Amino acid sequence: MNIKKIVKSEILGGMAGIIFTLILTAFFTAVMVKMEKVVYNALVPLGLSALCIGTLIGGYITARLNKSMGMAVGAGCGLGVFLILLALGAILGSELGIVTLIRAAAAVISGALGGVLGVNRRKKRK
Repeated sequence: MNIKKIVKSEILGGMAGIIFTLILTAFFTAVMVKMEKVVYNALVPLGLSALCIGTLIGGYITARLNKSMGMAVGAGCGLGVFLILLALGAILGSELGIVTLIRAAAAVISGALGGVLGVNRRKKRK
């Protein structure tokens, strides 16, 4: 087990996960702004789906770079992305609640799923 390789893959995959999460959040925000009538009940599910897709992609990239231990490195990537976004939310004054625990679980699970998909992806045959 090469710790340097794991740390490098976690950092790069985590950055990718955060970037994709922010891009999806911006996209969902733009869609909500363009709508005539904003449905506030859709805010939490859209934010959660952006987080899940972002951590899935981050976990996938982490596992592809690491080439082993897909579930573990993917879950670590999901947890890291969640903690960074949680810190940003705390700085901006967001409140903690049961939704925070749901977001944490969803981020870790989707990151682990992305890691499994990343390790089990077959290479192209020539």
